Amino acid sequence: MKCYFNKCSEAVRQAAKAEGFGAFHSTKNNPNKDVHVHDCCEIFLCVKGGGHFLVDNKVYTVKEGVLFIINQFEAHKIVPDKNEVFSRYILHTHPSFLRSARFGDFSPASCFYSPNKATRVSLSDAECDRLVELFESLNLDYGCADEAYKRLRAEEIVLDACRFSLRESTRYGDGVMHESIDAAIGYINENFSHELSVEEVAKSVFLSPTQLSRLFKRYCGTTPMRYIIGKRITEAKKLLSEGKSVTEVAFMCGFNDYANFIRAFKSAVGIPPGKYRSSGR
Repeated sequence: MKCYFNKCSEAVRQAAKAEGFGAFHSTKNNPNKDVHVHDCCEIFLCVKGGGHFLVDNKVYTVKEGVLFIINQFEAHKIVPDKNEVFSRYILHTHPSFLRSARFGDFSPASCFYSPNKATRVSLSDAECDRLVELFESLNLDYGCADEAYKRLRAEEIVLDACRFSLRESTRYGDGVMHESIDAAIGYINENFSHELSVEEVAKSVFLSPTQLSRLFKRYCGTTPMRYIIGKRITEAKKLLSEGKSVTEVAFMCGFNDYANFIRAFKSAVGIPPGKYRSSGR
C-alpha cells in the first residue's frame, strides 16, 4: 500500500481517493504558492527551518518542533524562510478516516473541528522524534500486513497530534502578525461577502494598496486579492456542505459573477461547486 509521497498533491489525492490518509515529506523550499484549501485535514510537522504559516485568519511562527492541525475548511499557506532547508512531514487525512478512528469514547475529529482547537502546538524533542519515526514507518513494507500496519501507524500520528493539541486550549494564542495585516485580515473576514477591492481594504487600515500588498507578501506569502478569494472559497465549501445551492453560495461569498465563482472554485478545489455539493463532502 503506497501512502508515502514526495509530492503533497499526491498525498492529498491518495487520502481523498481512498477516504483514508496520505503522507508527504520534503526538504525543498518550494511549498504551494497560493492560499489553498483541499478536502482533507492536515497534520503538519516542521523538523528543520522556519518561516510563517497563514492558517484561516492568522499568521503563525513556524520553527523546528512545531506541529499544526488544520481542517479542510481552513485556507492556508506556508511561507518558509528563504535560502534555508525546510524539512517537514505532512499527514493528510480524509474526514471519514478521522470519524472512523475512534479510541474508546474519544473521537480525533474533535481536535480538528472544535472552535477552541489548538492550531499550533510546540513539541519537545522526544515528541518530535516520535512523530518523525511514525511518519517514516509509513514508507516501509510490512508484507501481507502492510495496509493494516500502516493504518495503525497513521492512527498513532493522529492520536499523538490530538494528545499534544489538547494541552493547548487557545486556538490563536501564538498568532504573530503585523498590526496592519491583522486589521486588514479582520476587515476582509467581515466584508468578504460584499464586493471588495484591495484599495478598499488598504484604505480601512490607512495604507496605500502598494504598502498593503508588500506587507501581505512578507507575512502571508500572497497578495491581498488571493487571500480574499481563498477566504471566499473556504466559506463556499462550508455552505455547500450545508446543502445551499451553488447560485446562493456564489452571491453569499461575494462572487457577483456566477461564472467567475465556478472557475475560482474549480481552480482551488479541483472540481466544480455543483459536483462538490452533490458529493456530500
